[in-house]
Order: sequence, then structure tokens, then C-alpha cells
Amino acid sequence: TTMLLKNLIKNFKQGKSDTKIRRISFDSRKIKKGDLFISIKGNKFNGNDYIDQAIKKGARVIVHSQPIKKKKKTIYIKVKDTRESLAKLSSEFYKKKPKNIVAVTGTNGKTSVSDFFHQIFTLQKKKVGFIGTLGFKKNNNLKKRNLTTLDSLSLNKDLSEMRKEGIENVIIEASSHGIHQKRMSHLNFKAGIFTNFSQDHLDYHKTMKNYLNAKLILFRKILKKRATVISDKKIEPFLSIKKISKKKNLRLIDISKELEKIKSIAKGSASEFEITNLAMAIKATKLCGLKEKLAYK
Repeated sequence: TTMLLKNLIKNFKQGKSDTKIRRISFDSRKIKKGDLFISIKGNKFNGNDYIDQAIKKGARVIVHSQPIKKKKKTIYIKVKDTRESLAKLSSEFYKKKPKNIVAVTGTNGKTSVSDFFHQIFTLQKKKVGFIGTLGFKKNNNLKKRNLTTLDSLSLNKDLSEMRKEGIENVIIEASSHGIHQKRMSHLNFKAGIFTNFSQDHLDYHKTMKNYLNAKLILFRKILKKRATVISDKKIEPFLSIKKISKKKNLRLIDISKELEKIKSIAKGSASEFEITNLAMAIKATKLCGLKEKLAYK
């Protein structure tokens, strides 16, 4: 993929707008001639320390947020938030993505819901993708990964790859870290699922309030108008989810009505937790176009 800078960054007015961008990277070690380098400040490394290395390796454009010394023949773009820019540029660069992308967040059940979603499509012999704790799964081919939610560049690249292979239905596990670090910003989600909420990840978020707010970013900021929210009215944050859905004009589906229907089919062979996760997965597959009678088989 090669893209002109003016097509990658709308309203670019600094001259040299016809510069060809071959790839985007935030890792200076992977930079090649014609790349765009985004300087990200992480917990251990500051991308600004590697800008010179990126230029030596052939970076044509540098996206940064902090003041830096500039060199001739290099295009510099200063932004407020480089993580946000990484997500936006990645989404623009890998523009063609699956039609139906579903995000699932919650303390527990993300992998379970994702697995059910994947199984239902697979049973109907439909192509399906899954990105999460287990790795990157295209139909039945699994690639192991280290993070629950990938960086936004890898995420967009994976989604683009899935689309090229004819996969139009994908579910992504959205961790609170991933949402907070804007790894899923600028993706067009069909739906967002909130499974449940309990104490976890306080080493990162420090308080339960911060932890919940990180998860709610998916609904407050990432989901676009008229997207669907799937949750369970029995969970503690449901009232907050309901308020956000009303304010954002999101369609809210409460799966509690579905549970009895599934319980009668399961006939005591599954726990309440599994039945709830299955109900959420079924709702998501139906939103993606699977017929109800097929989803329940």
C-alpha cells in the first residue's frame, strides 16, 4: 500500500503534499525508505529519542507532539496526541476493513463471547475473524499474540488483511488498557458488548472509577451514532451504559429477555455465566446478518 500524504492527512497544507507514504511505523527499528514515523511516548521509551534513527533509515515524515530539533528535507507534523494520530492514520492507511466489526469489553467473558461468536459463524460455514487473548484468528487459523488488544497499527493491518480474504464479520476483545490507550479509536464498530464488571487491573487504573471509565470510553467516544450496544441490565454499570446510549443515539439491547429462551435449550448443561455470554454472542451474530433460527441451532 502506498498513499499520498494529502490523502492520508486531510487538509494538509505544509507543502510536499504529494509525498508518497509507503508504510506507517512507531518503531524506529522497522523504518524503511518512504515511511512515516510516529513518535509515541510509552512507559519505558520516548519515541522522540529515536527520531534521528528513523530519519537515517529513510523516514520522510515525522509525526510528534513534543518540541523537537528539525532537519531539512524531512516533513514534520506536530499534533496534540500521537496515540490518537496513530489510530487515525492507521485507520486511513488501511481503509478497507470488514463490514461488521464488533468490540467486546468487560472484566470477564470477553474471550468466551468472542469464541461463541466465532463458533456460530463457523457452524454456518461463514467466514469469521477474531482478535483477542487467544491471538489473531481467521476462520480456524490461529496466530498467537502477546496482548489482548493490539496497537492500533497492527489492529488496522489485521482487519485489512481479513477483508482481503473475504472476511466480513470480526469480533475484537477490547481490554480497558487498549481502550484507554486509544488502540481502537477511529474504527467503525457495528456494535459494542459490555459483559460484566468487577475489580481488576487496579495496578494500571488505580481506582475502580478510572477502570470503569476506561471501559465506558468505548461507548462514550468510539462507537458512532446508531451503532448498537449489547449488555445485561443485571450488571452494575448498566444505568451508565443506558444514559450514554440515550445521549449518543446508540441502540441498546438488554439480553436478559433472551436468557430464558437459551436456558430452555441448554436444559441445565451450562452455567448462568456461559448462557449470558452465549446470549450476547447470538445477539451480535444476528446484528451481523445471521438469521435467528440459524443462530440458535
